[in-house]
Amino acid sequence: MAMEYKLILFDLDGTLLDTIEDLAEAVNHALRVRGLPLHSLEEYRGMVGHGVRNLVTQALERSMAGGADILDGTGGTRGSDGASAALVDEALADFTEYYCTHIDVHTHPYPGMVDLVNDLHAAGVRMAVASNKFQSGTEKLVREFFPGIPFVAILGNREGFPLKPDPEIVGEILRAAEIAGQASSGVMPISRAETVLVGDSRTDMQTAFNGGIAGIAVGWGYRSAEDLEHATRDIFGPDCQSNKPVVRSVTELRTLLFGRPFFVSGQMSTPPEQPSTPLQKAVYEAFARLDIPFVRVDTDPGITMEDCRHIDEGLGARIVKTVFVCNRQQTEFYLYVMPADKPFVTREFCSALGIPRVSFASAEKLMELTGVAPGATTILSAVYPAVGVHLVMDRAVAESEWFACTDGTPTCFVKLRTRDLLEKYLPAFNHELTII
Repeated sequence: MAMEYKLILFDLDGTLLDTIEDLAEAVNHALRVRGLPLHSLEEYRGMVGHGVRNLVTQALERSMAGGADILDGTGGTRGSDGASAALVDEALADFTEYYCTHIDVHTHPYPGMVDLVNDLHAAGVRMAVASNKFQSGTEKLVREFFPGIPFVAILGNREGFPLKPDPEIVGEILRAAEIAGQASSGVMPISRAETVLVGDSRTDMQTAFNGGIAGIAVGWGYRSAEDLEHATRDIFGPDCQSNKPVVRSVTELRTLLFGRPFFVSGQMSTPPEQPSTPLQKAVYEAFARLDIPFVRVDTDPGITMEDCRHIDEGLGARIVKTVFVCNRQQTEFYLYVMPADKPFVTREFCSALGIPRVSFASAEKLMELTGVAPGATTILSAVYPAVGVHLVMDRAVAESEWFACTDGTPTCFVKLRTRDLLEKYLPAFNHELTII
């Protein structure tokens, strides 16, 4: 399928990742140690997007607007005389120290974004990250949540380089893409007409306009869709065709980039004629051997929340969410099956199992230990022995009548009775299951 864009520049905060809670807690920490009033998440949504120094400055000025005294280093107080450069420097240092050690406590990708990025990579689209977040934090989060994606550039706030909306970052990424293309034989240079910036703010749209590329505004970040609609009209003009309408979901963004809606087939009760992976073949052979009835549907790749609703309707059951996490030493791994609409809370998961804190395991470990790639994680991979992988299921899933999940590929989903999974499938492969 032909893609309109060959290079996509993604903003980070509010576009790829929901980072607002960790940012807010870090700034509030800097305010708290100075005895200043704190701010809510909603207040911080309107402050982010222009770099952390600007964020800290705004927070200080809002807290000091009422004439609050500031705690000094001796535990005494001094009157507030506005957010001086020295005060901002001090608060920024406290913010940075706290944030760098708490950068991924609550931060997570928006639902469906990891799958979309993986699918764009599989389609041959080159991608980059263009952020106003400080460089080391930008790199850490991108590498953590999008492992294995060869971004042509991951650019944040760096000394000596201007922030967005300056267009320099667009030119820098285009040059990086050209260099990457030269390293791959047969890859043609990418023009500005084939490049788009996807972001959640007026700053992002202004960056796209200044850089001579298209802009797609997303309505799930830190600005409302209505504000973004006004911004795109103001920046690009009401009749300009170089920009796209505001998209309000990852599914809409997928449709815009790929050019067609999400596909779900009718129900089938037979295995695929030509299994696409050894795991998929093994799953249906196990169903036949264990006399487990099922229905399945073929789909487009990707699992956004809206995609899931289409798949749910096609199967007549809600597909589960499956996460793959590990301890810090990467010696113990956990495949956790939970309701699709239930957020994964690390603290609650670890408390229920009585284990130390876990984090998301890498795509490489997922493939090595379960035989599947991100976007196709499934408990059905239990057909393969996996040393050090513990199977865990949410009680709400275990007590439901139907169980629906991927069959080990991102393009086929299957429904069976939960009782058959628990009483036939898992015992057949000597897997213990912990229900929490």
